[in-house]
Amino acid sequence: MPKTDDVLLIDDDRDILDTLEMYCENLGVFRNIIKAKDGSEASKKLANQTFCVILMDVNMPRKTGVDLLKEFDKTNENTLESVIIVSGELNKNVITSAIAGGAKNFLVKPFDEDQFTEKVTGVLKKVRPDLLD
Repeated sequence: MPKTDDVLLIDDDRDILDTLEMYCENLGVFRNIIKAKDGSEASKKLANQTFCVILMDVNMPRKTGVDLLKEFDKTNENTLESVIIVSGELNKNVITSAIAGGAKNFLVKPFDEDQFTEKVTGVLKKVRPDLLD
């Protein structure tokens, strides 16, 4: 289980990143909200820091969300249980690849703050229930 109370937001759409950041701030449980604008930038952050929740888009330049899922392994402190795929991509092949990569949680764009909160608190209940007390 991650011991951190930081969240990582990964999306190449600035508006989505800003919305995710606002929703995370409104939740009031995260110490730091870290943002990455593409998969390559996110890869570096994942290698150097541990996050209790990771919200990632699937379709991004340079490295996709599915590519990032392949980087989660025993040498990385970040866990697949912490990942929420945030995507408007309903392509069966992409979803199948994400699930095969270990993704268990999905938030479909467009989403509202209630849907976001429900998904994030569901993950926190598994990985950091103490943050919800």
